[in-house]
Formats: sequence, structure tokens, C-alpha cells
Amino acid sequence: MRKVITWIVIFIAVGTLITIAGLTLVENFIYSLDQTSSIMTGTSNTQSELKKNASIVLPENTEIQYSYNNKYYTYLENGKIYINSLENGENVDIIEEESPICYFNLLYDKNMIIYFTSTENTNISTRLALNTYEIDTKRKSEYNKFNVNNFSRIKDMHMSPIINIIYINVETKSATYTNNIIYRVDLFNSMAQVRSGVIVENLIMLQQRDRIYYQDTKSNVYYSGGYLNLFKNDVDLIGIDEDDNLYFMEKEQKQIIYKVSSNKIIDTIELSDTDVITTYCNNYGVYVIYPTYVVDISADNPYKRVGKFSKYVKFEAIKGNTMYLRTVNNNLVTTKLIEE
Repeated sequence: MRKVITWIVIFIAVGTLITIAGLTLVENFIYSLDQTSSIMTGTSNTQSELKKNASIVLPENTEIQYSYNNKYYTYLENGKIYINSLENGENVDIIEEESPICYFNLLYDKNMIIYFTSTENTNISTRLALNTYEIDTKRKSEYNKFNVNNFSRIKDMHMSPIINIIYINVETKSATYTNNIIYRVDLFNSMAQVRSGVIVENLIMLQQRDRIYYQDTKSNVYYSGGYLNLFKNDVDLIGIDEDDNLYFMEKEQKQIIYKVSSNKIIDTIELSDTDVITTYCNNYGVYVIYPTYVVDISADNPYKRVGKFSKYVKFEAIKGNTMYLRTVNNNLVTTKLIEE
């Protein structure tokens, strides 16, 4: 009798495991199929549209930037910038210069790319050249050129199209010494160093006035006027909204968000979950990304889930009301944000 009961228990356990595995596989397959069939349109159900939309496969291990109007995606590869259509994945243009392009940024409010080329002058000096490219008109413009000793890479760049100012975080390396230099560039005038001697983790500039905020590896936060002494605990600088409000997240628990304006905390948001995957900012909204959903902490209701997705995809970006995701096979999928 005991043997019979034992075999029954084993049979039930094995059956349960098979069922769970099968449901997981089906969920993964159905989600992938459903999302891939709705690339860009969100309404595609026919086989022909499925094949067309499923053709967008993103390059692996490459940062992708998406245009504000959901028309293009861009990336840097082998010193060239590739501009592809978000409608069908086809290549629209390639930006190539005599010197390799080392960094680029697709502006958040127009189809313009800012990029830098690098040319070695001597063993220690590199010449960086700043250029712009308008995707729709294919117009190129050349701006500032400057030399950097012991140049390693451009880590970050932010621009305000309103005041035409750019801030660049440049990394330099000499033997065992690594340094970051922040440059301020006026597109129509001059450029100058703003800060040197610290390793800058995050950099954000205001859009309506000439001021930057940045954070070093020790979690110290600075602004154009000096040290920002606002927080009792270590925080991360995570974004800015369209009204030039800054957002900081407590580093340890990742539950407390501080909203800052004019160097004062104007609101504190306490989130319910701590399993934060990452954060994202597009200069209009500031988003906290969880394993299966997204909240916009800069919205009127910072607790409302504005986007949902499966655990089988990776968050890429949000532009307008469209959220971009990547499958394990590097297929691009999209979904619309949840309306109020």
C-alpha cells in the first residue's frame, strides 16, 4: 500500500512539474509571437505583416538610440553611425567621416545627431571635432575642434537645444591615472573646462538655463555653483523632467525619490517595490523600470503603472507613448503606454 501511495505522489509531482514547464514555455512563445507581430503598428495580425515587422533585429551589445517621433533608430559601429527606419528596419543613411566617429547623441526633441570624431595628433594629444547631422535634410554642420591630452573616450554628453549649450564628460588616462574633464561648449562661440579631477558617474544639464548637475563615484552631488548638500543618505541622480525638475533616488533601498527644483527638495515619493532594474529619462519623463512594469515618477500620479511587459524581454527606451523592448534574440518589439 505504501508503495502505491509513493508512486501516486511521484506521478502527481512529475505531472505538476511538466505542466508548469509547459505553461512557462507557452507563455514565452505566445508573448514573443504576439509582441513581434505588433512591431510599430500594434495592430498587425497577418502573416505578411508579421514577416515585415519581425525583420527588425537589433545589433547585439550595442547601444541603440530612438528618435523622438518614432521614425528612426541609430547606433555607432566601427566608427560609423547607422540610421535605420523603425517602420521596416531598412538602412536610411550612414554617417561616415575621414576620422572615426567616437561618440554620438540623437537629440530628444528633433531628428538631429550630434557626434564627435577623434584624430590622434601626437602620442598624447587627440583632436576632437564636434559635428551635427540633420536626418531629414541630410545636412551636416561642423563646429568646435579642440585637443585633449591622454584622451580615452567621451563618457557622456548633454545639450539644451533651447540655449544651444553642450556639456561633455571626457575621460582621460595616463599610465594608472584616470581623470574626467567636463567641458562646456557654446556652439556659436567658445568652449572651456568646467571641472577636472573627479570621476563623474552621472551628468544632467537643465534645459531652460545654463546649469549642470553631476555625481562622482563617492555619491557626492555637485552643480555649477558647487557641492549640493541636500540629502542625508547617498543618492543617485536619475533624471530631469520637462519643467527642469531633477530626480534623485536613494542608493541603498531604491524606494525613496526626491524631486528637486532650484536646489530645494519640493517633493518626496516613496515607492512600494525595491526590485528596481534600472531608471530611464527622456527629458520629458523620468521612469523607474521594474522586472515587469514601469512607473513614471514625474507624472501627476507617480505610482501608476504606465507600462507592462513580460520578464522575457529587456527594456530599451520610451519615446512619446511608445515603449521599446528587446527579446533574447535581439528582436525589437514595442508596446503602447497605458493611457489614463
